[in-house]
Amino acid sequence: MAGTDNRESYSKAISQLFTALPATQEYPEPLNTTVKGRIPEWISGSLLRNGPSVFQVGNDKYNHFFDGLSNIHRFNIQNGRVTYQSKFLRSDDFKRATGADRIVLSAFGTFAYPDPCKNIFQRFFSYFKMGDVTDNGAVNIVKMGEDFCGITETHKIRKVDPKTLATLGEKIDYADVVSVNGASAHPHIDNDGTVYNIAIKYGLYSTYHIVKIPPADKGCENPLQKATIACTVPMSYSHPAYYHSFGISENYYIYIEQPLVVNIWKALLYKPFKKPVRDCIEWHPEWKTYFHIIRRDTGEELETKYMTEAMFLFHHANAYEKDHHLIIDVFGYHDSDLIDKLFMKSAQDGNPLNLAEPWRFILPLNVKKDATAEENLVTLEGTTASATKQTDDSIYCIQENIFDIEYGLEFPTVNYRQYNGKEYRYMYCFGDEFKQLFKGDCKEKTYKSWEEEDCFPAEPIFVPAPDAKNEDEGVVLSAVMNVGDKPSFLLVLDGETFEEIGRAEVPVRVHWSAHGFFEPE
Repeated sequence: MAGTDNRESYSKAISQLFTALPATQEYPEPLNTTVKGRIPEWISGSLLRNGPSVFQVGNDKYNHFFDGLSNIHRFNIQNGRVTYQSKFLRSDDFKRATGADRIVLSAFGTFAYPDPCKNIFQRFFSYFKMGDVTDNGAVNIVKMGEDFCGITETHKIRKVDPKTLATLGEKIDYADVVSVNGASAHPHIDNDGTVYNIAIKYGLYSTYHIVKIPPADKGCENPLQKATIACTVPMSYSHPAYYHSFGISENYYIYIEQPLVVNIWKALLYKPFKKPVRDCIEWHPEWKTYFHIIRRDTGEELETKYMTEAMFLFHHANAYEKDHHLIIDVFGYHDSDLIDKLFMKSAQDGNPLNLAEPWRFILPLNVKKDATAEENLVTLEGTTASATKQTDDSIYCIQENIFDIEYGLEFPTVNYRQYNGKEYRYMYCFGDEFKQLFKGDCKEKTYKSWEEEDCFPAEPIFVPAPDAKNEDEGVVLSAVMNVGDKPSFLLVLDGETFEEIGRAEVPVRVHWSAHGFFEPE
């Protein structure tokens, strides 16, 4: 009975979250919040958040969680006080849809029919014209040079004013500077402002690229104007693989090529056959997953080929090098079923969302020529991860769980500014019906958690304390959506104890957001 009760509780939570997710209002003027407990006065800056929130235009509904139009949020923290505001991103996609009072551009799980006002011949031929690429930057908000940008997984981005949240100027296109058709929504940003991102050039023989964007000059209108291709990786499969993020360490770029691929031939025909983009994507569990390890100084891929069984992932957590090994931490899945479970009707009906497992792969960088198939090439102590040499000299890797936990997890973050690409100990994420926040100890394989009834916390963001001496000395911030009769709020947890310090209650509902960051002032 307990198992049945847990499943029912899980279904109810998922249904609550996705039923409450759609937003119809924005709050562009800062709203005062009510602080309970305390907000440390050393915190000075803004937590910026982004995510899909608008799921209906006129009588048309977006079918998939990925499809919703962007809603950008800002919690500004000064002297122990907090204000909140939100605004819909005025992308071309948003303006065309709201102007026509219907969905105009097809999205991941939603097919947009031609304009009913066109005559029959115009509507027919519109099916054979490749669709526009969306600039609905609903996945993340990042800082590129001096610019704050709402981004998604296409090659088009939108600039946003970080204080008013107003959409600025025209859309900016990676393809105007480098020859790519798409880029991830999870670039890596060095402390000097250099941006790295993984991108793709689609074609008969597609290629993956790492794009490098140097720190921009102040006042420049296009943060991508000096972008260059740092390296190129050819595809291993017959079709290009889907990616959502990539890894970076001190000396390497890390691209995991997973067997979830875009069928190019289906993509060319999705409009005439009135299919959404989802129908062009295929999962091949019989294929291997490949680790492409590229030197940052030369742009050359290592000759050693690393692989594992078929796996799917959205998010890299961190990566670092230690004693001639490359440690790669990801949140992985054994299949890609979650993508279909994120259709809005499925989630609103309470169908379970199986979240990821925290996996650590350890790749030996110096492989002995005389290594045997029985020999574990991972020589680090305190790990069960393994890597063995195959008959074709490739290295087959088996992961270990980063920490012992019984829940599915997602959206891993770390103390990014100080530990990204470096050896680290602590990881933050959410999981268990989307209702809990976790702090994982990667050394002790233990965790701490936070949870409150009717509350759905968003991606946790760590903010280090001034002159912090310990990795976890600081606070963890999360925008929490309350679906009950109590206020939504900004949650502030102690980074070390993971206990609540305070919260800032908002007089309006704060809708759940996907990704963002803290910008100090």
